[in-house]
Amino acid sequence: MIGDRFRLLRFRARQHSSLRAIRTAIAEAFERQPQLRVPAVTAIIAVLTAALLLFTPPAVAGYGVGEVATQTVRAPQSVTFVSDALTQKARDAAADAVTKLYRRDPSVGTQQVTSLTQSLARIDRARTDAQSSHDAKLATAQAELGQTVAADAIDMTAEEWAALNKDLPDIFRSILAQEIRAEDVEQAKADAPKSFPSAWTARVRRVATEYMKRYVASNTAFDQQATERAQLDARNNTAAVVVQVLANEVIVRDGEPVTPQVVEKLRAEGLSSAGVDWKGALGLILWAALVSTMFTLYLERFQPDVWQNTRELAVAVGALLITVAFGRALIPGHLLAVYYIPFAALGMTLSVLVGARTAAVTQTVAALHIGMMSGQVELVAYVLLPALIGIATLRRGTSTAEFARATAFVAVAALGVIVSFLPASDTADVLGALQLFGGAAVSAAGSGLLALGGIVALGHIARITTVFQLRELADPNHPLLRQLLLRTPGTYHHSLLVANLAERAAEMIGADSLVARVGAYYHDIGKMRNPSAFIENQAGEKNPHDELDPLVSAQIVAAHVRDGLALADRYGLPERIREVIPGHHGTAVVKFFYQQALARGEVKDVDAFRYPGPKPRSREAGIVALADGVEASVRSLPAKTPDEIRRMVDKIVEERLDEGQLEECDLTLADIQKIKAAFVELLVGVYHERIPYPEDRITPLATRTGTRS
Repeated sequence: MIGDRFRLLRFRARQHSSLRAIRTAIAEAFERQPQLRVPAVTAIIAVLTAALLLFTPPAVAGYGVGEVATQTVRAPQSVTFVSDALTQKARDAAADAVTKLYRRDPSVGTQQVTSLTQSLARIDRARTDAQSSHDAKLATAQAELGQTVAADAIDMTAEEWAALNKDLPDIFRSILAQEIRAEDVEQAKADAPKSFPSAWTARVRRVATEYMKRYVASNTAFDQQATERAQLDARNNTAAVVVQVLANEVIVRDGEPVTPQVVEKLRAEGLSSAGVDWKGALGLILWAALVSTMFTLYLERFQPDVWQNTRELAVAVGALLITVAFGRALIPGHLLAVYYIPFAALGMTLSVLVGARTAAVTQTVAALHIGMMSGQVELVAYVLLPALIGIATLRRGTSTAEFARATAFVAVAALGVIVSFLPASDTADVLGALQLFGGAAVSAAGSGLLALGGIVALGHIARITTVFQLRELADPNHPLLRQLLLRTPGTYHHSLLVANLAERAAEMIGADSLVARVGAYYHDIGKMRNPSAFIENQAGEKNPHDELDPLVSAQIVAAHVRDGLALADRYGLPERIREVIPGHHGTAVVKFFYQQALARGEVKDVDAFRYPGPKPRSREAGIVALADGVEASVRSLPAKTPDEIRRMVDKIVEERLDEGQLEECDLTLADIQKIKAAFVELLVGVYHERIPYPEDRITPLATRTGTRS
């Protein structure tokens, strides 16, 4: 068993080392090619988000059409949806009701009239041909009209023939001017004699009737394209059939056959799955890629500090994915339960950990995904608006009172969103409204509690500095501060005054005053390693540097930065506080000992007299660096008048600027002016003139004191 434990420990150690190696390799790759960070992070977020969006919760009642229900299923919520089956049925009926459309061809009438007049002309030539025999004439007539009426056409009188030639083409035109379909041709031929003039003789009528039989034809054909267009218009003009399912309504009873309408109701309620929708899946993948790209580009462009901080970026992405996962687990099967999820906790937690802007865009992305999953704009508003109000009212989240106030505002906003959408809902009922109001209250309360706990937990896991951690570090009973007071009392009181200066300056320029104060408390903790090497802790004793080489003394003094970082690592100081320790001196020269060595001609390398650095990189570290130099220099002034203090503050700040010690932090020249004004105001107050007490008032006090002792 012991051997198994050792093997397990070795495996875990190898696992942790492998993970560290992977993280290191990835970080180095991004440092070498920073342009890869955007596509890589976007791809990771898009893939994880798409996986969550494509995940389908297990079906509650996965019946197919024709199956028999094995349980009675009731609707968990009120929904309104478009029934594809009923809509298709209604549209099919509308299309079937469309009558067939026909197209009349005018060329048919023209061709038939021309053929008729040509036939009459041929018979007329035969009749008037004096050289042709009667039989030849009959043969011509038979070719045109057949044997039955050929003799009538040849033997009728000239008056009869003239009447036929005059009236028949017009009668024929009038008949063909009407629509004659293929199925109506025989009827049209039979009805043609009704149009003949009453003055015609019997044989003229027989010839005319034969012509009608031979030349009346269909001039109207079925227009399939026009009919299909009319049917399509009928389908499109048929409104979709909307079905309303009320909460607790029975969708199907135990033992009943499942109809297409039942399947649709189950799917609308999220109780059944329609199978793999490849088109929908492709749409969700594209949606995830689009939103993830927007998210990463926003952070890269407008929140570079968060973008470059892998831990803060991971916290934001992780919180986003957790929120989407909760939504996916409940949508669409438990849509009412979604209103109980503490969505605002996402934005409230991130606003304290990584900043309000990052929190706002992350909350927006989460709301968009929830809206995509549910298809309801009210859920987008419900997820987004209360959270934004919570972000705005929570601010830094420095106390439980702030969390309580933010929670109250979130509750009001959530209720406001519900009230805003209820009048537009066709399915609103008193019970449903009360359930939604209860969900809003639970969601708001849960958001406040979850944000309070999440800030502490995520801050610890991701090693992000939180206000609660800073307050613990600011406690005078913190082990490091107690040691600083007991071992280096001069440095301790110096740090207190530097903290007051840094806090006031940070407030003036809108920096984090708590970070500045706590950073100032710990900026000189490295001096505990060798307290007597620093004049504020010598208490009138002999200065050890009097017997040392200037270079050695400079290295001893500069070593307090390295020693401070070692203590910071041992006590787990957060990164924002840790960076103040090397940043408060930056890469400046240990001036006193450098000037000593310069006077003796012993300077071979000026860099040997420099602090190890790096230069301050945050506004707060830059403020502490200025406050540290100003406090020490002003303390050394023989006369601490307001003018002398102001001149010394200007001198120290100008020296730091000239040395380039502030070039890596985001302090502007306007910030510098405000910082100097804050320093002067506070230092003048600290070193104000005092009214001298008369000697006769001090002596009795001393006497009384001596008497009491």
